[in-house]
Amino acid sequence: MKLAILERDGIVGQPVLGQLSGHQDWQTMPDAAISIARLNLSGWHVVLVANQPGLGRGLYDCAALNDYHRQMYKELATVGAKVDAVFFCPHPPDDHCDCLDAQATLLRQILDRFNMEAGKVAVIARSPGLLQAAASLGARLHWVSVPGGPDVEAAACPSDQAQQHASMLQCTEHLLQALASRPPPA
Repeated sequence: MKLAILERDGIVGQPVLGQLSGHQDWQTMPDAAISIARLNLSGWHVVLVANQPGLGRGLYDCAALNDYHRQMYKELATVGAKVDAVFFCPHPPDDHCDCLDAQATLLRQILDRFNMEAGKVAVIARSPGLLQAAASLGARLHWVSVPGGPDVEAAACPSDQAQQHASMLQCTEHLLQALASRPPPA
């Protein structure tokens, strides 16, 4: 099985600042849907991870988050893209949880759920924190530069361990070409 873990905000969807209202807040990032569809067609399972501190702060509830995700699934499906699951951290930063920090609890849950070894999983992100958490587990790291994204993210990327890509589409091409160039199993 091939598994890609994508950061939802900034890779698949536009980040929502502040309060999440529901489906009207979802905006797909350029090339995200087609990239996921291409991965799916090549046999990849795709899982998303996200921080949802607004849940812990009481800014919105699970109904609004579910409505948001329904819109995401609907828009992705228009091009044949499928996400197998969304894992999220509901804690505000002052809770100091271990979901997406160096303990990588959320990533470990994904690996357990899909019965995967970290070294066989591609983690595609724009946030240095997620890449660092994935690096602590030994996952294959792919950093995607987000057009208009803050330069500080590029500076903090664990570049010695991460493949860097100018877009999600470029990252997808890299993953598919790397897979095609591998010899068949004996």
